[in-house]
Amino acid sequence: MSARTVVLLLAVAASSAAACDRPSGGSKASPPEAGPAPTKAAHVRVIAPGDAPADLASSHVSLSVIKDRDLTAPVTARLSLVDGAVALASATPSAHLTLDLDSFDSGIPIRNERVRNLFFETSSRGWDTAEISIPSIPSDVVTALRSARHVENAHLEGHLRVHGHTAGVALVVDASYADDGRLSVKTSSPAEVKISDLGLRDNQRRLSAVCMHDSIDDVVKIEAVLEFSPPR
Repeated sequence: MSARTVVLLLAVAASSAAACDRPSGGSKASPPEAGPAPTKAAHVRVIAPGDAPADLASSHVSLSVIKDRDLTAPVTARLSLVDGAVALASATPSAHLTLDLDSFDSGIPIRNERVRNLFFETSSRGWDTAEISIPSIPSDVVTALRSARHVENAHLEGHLRVHGHTAGVALVVDASYADDGRLSVKTSSPAEVKISDLGLRDNQRRLSAVCMHDSIDDVVKIEAVLEFSPPR
């Protein structure tokens, strides 16, 4: 094999490995690339009296998914919040978060654009956010927070809603109050959600084809680091 052939093969391999690290070439068959995240009007937050609002600057949700069956190098990314609150003083304690899908940040700009444009389709009206809700926080969790000011490995049953589809999500969290009344909540272990349960398999296949991946796993792992200001 000539040196020229070896160089060409290495160039092709590098191009495939970096498929989501840079824009694709000018092939007419390639779908258009997404531009920067669109500028959106500020989200208007409405916090009910007694609820603890999420501190958006100090909170985020992390995602992790396996591509190309490589368990050693999952794709990881962060999502910011545009809303959220915990209602511990209500008759039925609950919590909710609103995630900004346009904030998807994996550290690779072209990947971010493709995930927003091809997978989440955030340019479609009303499809730029996702909702995580916990309709009922168990009474033993609420009691522990009130008495001991902290709780570990609390099990919560929630729902993730994306593009009109809802999937159940089992959360295990640690939570504690600071002296100033701020509530910190962190997942003790990753929660798992299936892309197929959210009706996004076609989008997943399209993203995989454009990025030239052999596969993208159906399971996405979710972790959260959240802070809530004292109730208003």
